[in-house]
Amino acid sequence: EESGWQRRLLMQLCAPPIPKLRLDARTPWILQQLSLLGKQAWLCFFLGFVRSYLNSIFLLGDFMGGGTDLFSALLAICSVYNVCAVNGSFLIMFLVWGCANIVLFNLFLSFAPNMLYISQRFEMTPFAFTVDNLLMIFNSILQAQMCLRARQILDQGLPDWQNLMAGSGSNGNSASAPLLQAEEAQGIPAARGAANGSSFQPFSGGGQRLGS
Repeated sequence: EESGWQRRLLMQLCAPPIPKLRLDARTPWILQQLSLLGKQAWLCFFLGFVRSYLNSIFLLGDFMGGGTDLFSALLAICSVYNVCAVNGSFLIMFLVWGCANIVLFNLFLSFAPNMLYISQRFEMTPFAFTVDNLLMIFNSILQAQMCLRARQILDQGLPDWQNLMAGSGSNGNSASAPLLQAEEAQGIPAARGAANGSSFQPFSGGGQRLGS
């Protein structure tokens, strides 16, 4: 019986197209850090939503309308709630995206242009402009703390996470187990045709010469 294949197929389709890493070693410290990361992620999501709303209403001109903070929060939330059973992968994606969002998207592509043209943009919408930049700075500091916490969780739960993500790490770690378990784990033979204990080996037959 192959029950549950629909759920596994859906998880496979929704999982990110990167190595699927899972944090199985959940110590009390890791659980505590994940709980704190979840609270920070929801706060980041709310502040990012406010920034996106201000940008859409007042046309403030931030990079991607401030939506990069929302995406950071979503990645962190997916890692906390172990979406598709690949919380390790989502943690790494959040760490990479969060660092890029802080330095590149928020500071260089949003905050720096705002300060460069502060006289023009402040005169247009002074209240929204001020609130937007304050939220941007606060959210960047918040995401920096979240990235540091995510790095600490990965170092404790997946010590070889950098090599595992690159595909060169050891597969012996239980956290790097594939999302869809092999058929052997479900009691199904790996090769259905090998009922007598023999397995298929290419070019193992004696063959026949051409023209004979």
